Amino acid sequence: MTFTIVARDDNASKTIGSKLTESLTLIGHHYVEQQPDYVFFVGGDGTFLRAVQQFILDIHHTIFVGIHSGSLGFFCEYGKDEMDRLIHDIPTFEQRKKTYALLEMNIDANHAQTFYAVNEVRIEDPFQTLVTNVSIDDTQLETFRGTGLIVSSTLGSSAYNKSLGGSVIDGQIQTLQLTEMAAIQNNVYRSLGSSIVLHPSRILRFKGEFTSAIFGYDHHLFKPEESIREVIVKLSKKTLSIVHQQRHSYIETIHKTFVKN
Repeated sequence: MTFTIVARDDNASKTIGSKLTESLTLIGHHYVEQQPDYVFFVGGDGTFLRAVQQFILDIHHTIFVGIHSGSLGFFCEYGKDEMDRLIHDIPTFEQRKKTYALLEMNIDANHAQTFYAVNEVRIEDPFQTLVTNVSIDDTQLETFRGTGLIVSSTLGSSAYNKSLGGSVIDGQIQTLQLTEMAAIQNNVYRSLGSSIVLHPSRILRFKGEFTSAIFGYDHHLFKPEESIREVIVKLSKKTLSIVHQQRHSYIETIHKTFVKN
């Protein structure tokens, strides 16, 4: 197989990455910089998101495998002291991988742009009130006024979405979720006021004045330099594959991450 390593920028993670590269090379696997069969990311969930964006063009034939070098991450299968087990498990990776649809954000402007995300995409305006019409499958839901809106995948439901009061979705259910950021609610202006969980086939459309808005996709930000006609968000046909947690159920992972002291 061919592989590459994406390590968090700290000495511990870099050391693990170097040792893993050496071990895999010694048993006949080949390190490459582009189009790898496997991407081993060392760090945490942030490292995973960075690795996905780094290999987004080749993601259709790449499998991601995580090694956590700090606290347990949702996307990390192996601990830092489990390299022997990781190497032993390589023949089973293809059968154990899980595949997820990425979020896709299309920005309709003179120069159209498309962005992909694992967890969420965001439209937010830190400078003035964001005003946008929100439609789902061409039916208007509301005119939103507030700081911003976030659309999360099932994987992202336990990330920023949860911090905003959105629902945590069972990892075996594929959904989209729309959640508001600091909505204006009074006798004149009113929006849904809660998150809404949607079928994965739904398409969300946002039309408004986005002059000072900032668009986020996972850990990246994009500031448009031209007038935007519409923003469309949906689940993409582009997918990612990851060797995911098998030793612990999704509920156990949620408990360890958010409940257990």
